Amino acid sequence: MKKVHFHMFERIPAKAGRSRGKGMRKRQKILRYTAGLVLAAGIVLSRGQEACASSMPYDTYSYDWWTEDVLQPHAYLYTESYAGNRFGSELKTPQDMFFRDGFLYIADTGNNRVLILTEEGEYADEIAEGLSGPQGVFVTKEHHVYVADSGNGRVVEYDEDKNVIREIGRPETDLIDASQNYMPTKVVVDDAGRIYVIAYGINMGLVEFNEYGEFQGFMGATQVTVSPFEYMWKTYFSTDAQKQRMETIIPTEYSNIFVDQSDFVYATISNLSDEDHLNGADAVRRLNPTGTDVLRRLGNYSIIGDLYSASDEASWSSFTDIAATDYGCYFILDNAGGKVFCYDYDGNSLFIFGGMGSRSGLLRNPTSLVLNDDQSRLYILDAQLGSILGFDITEYGANLLGAMKAHYTGNTEESDRLWREVLRENANSEVAYIGMGKISMREGDYQQAMDYFKLGNSRKYYTRAFEFYRKEMMQTSFAKYMGVAIFLIAAVLLVSAGKKIKRWVGEVKCRNI
Repeated sequence: MKKVHFHMFERIPAKAGRSRGKGMRKRQKILRYTAGLVLAAGIVLSRGQEACASSMPYDTYSYDWWTEDVLQPHAYLYTESYAGNRFGSELKTPQDMFFRDGFLYIADTGNNRVLILTEEGEYADEIAEGLSGPQGVFVTKEHHVYVADSGNGRVVEYDEDKNVIREIGRPETDLIDASQNYMPTKVVVDDAGRIYVIAYGINMGLVEFNEYGEFQGFMGATQVTVSPFEYMWKTYFSTDAQKQRMETIIPTEYSNIFVDQSDFVYATISNLSDEDHLNGADAVRRLNPTGTDVLRRLGNYSIIGDLYSASDEASWSSFTDIAATDYGCYFILDNAGGKVFCYDYDGNSLFIFGGMGSRSGLLRNPTSLVLNDDQSRLYILDAQLGSILGFDITEYGANLLGAMKAHYTGNTEESDRLWREVLRENANSEVAYIGMGKISMREGDYQQAMDYFKLGNSRKYYTRAFEFYRKEMMQTSFAKYMGVAIFLIAAVLLVSAGKKIKRWVGEVKCRNI
């Protein structure tokens, strides 16, 4: 597939891929070939059984500096599916899933229930009474279950015994048209008890309620940007027929939300326009409690999924769910391509895997993604298959994420060890070189950090390391040259003083004669 080498992404220069020359490209191809050999020969352990990485129905890859997809060792391997009558009745168009303390909670929309399973896929319990087409589910640390009961236009809170505590209905506000149906589709709750809801057809942001269920307003409304040319054309020059065909200039809606351990809300956008994709608009946000997007974007590309150009015969990635770790990495589910995209805290792509199809391990209509507590297993809910697919982490994936976690928690020694393991399995890993560079920078070895960041093609971190290195050199040079200057000045003064003393002694002798 043809990859983008033009202005599509703000974070990569228009001709960055061409300015390096054929020699560098050839060396990169050799590295990719070597990594491919390691990948083909590698055998990883999954749930106590050996699984050949090459037998997977999908590839694992990432994008390099030149926006070319580069094969990587598998980070997660498909192992099993949960489906069928083991759930009491088969899943019917399930739309959401949540993991808490060893249990999976599934919004089984077509069966008007919330299904509760063990992490091994065994039936544990369900909530069904009074629900109508629930599309979202969230579970607090106290095991209170919040359900976005879409068909009834409400959010329902249940206690740990599945008893109804309260219902939160339509917000009391004039900002929502009275004729518009209120249909909550997703819900999350932070540690302070604030409730955030995505409601179908509401594009003013997330609906926010306080801990008492009182409407507080809208948070994180998406901004609309219209160029002067677009505005003038639509206002003054386009015909009525053209205006009808043109997209209405309204904010986009969020497709899913996730609250992390710091009470920041990750939100995905699935309905970006072709123009948004071509301009590299990000499809993910991380909102603080005031609604400000604080997602770090230090990677070379926008956080938008696969990197296609307008001429590719492929669908843009459409993010339908997101899950974040407690060390800043986050996993995004792509409904259009059936893929999982993993990014680090800075927005660098760690790995991409998955696909659409009928083979075991491929998806048809993925709707939700969750991780277990230690990220050793990833679950994907598929509405068309009516099943939950389980993917287990490989040794390579554990080393990669472990290195990220070790660095995040300040364990430099462990991070260094794991990054070296990652490079041993994948010598083409740019994020590993960036990780090694961060370690060197933390230890004050800025020159070595610059070398690592250059290998990792990270201009931003290279610039940062260079600034520290230059400051260090200036301080060192200043002290050295000041010492030399002081010595020279002292020598000049001594010579001058010596001459004056000698002349004075001579004058005294002359007077005595």
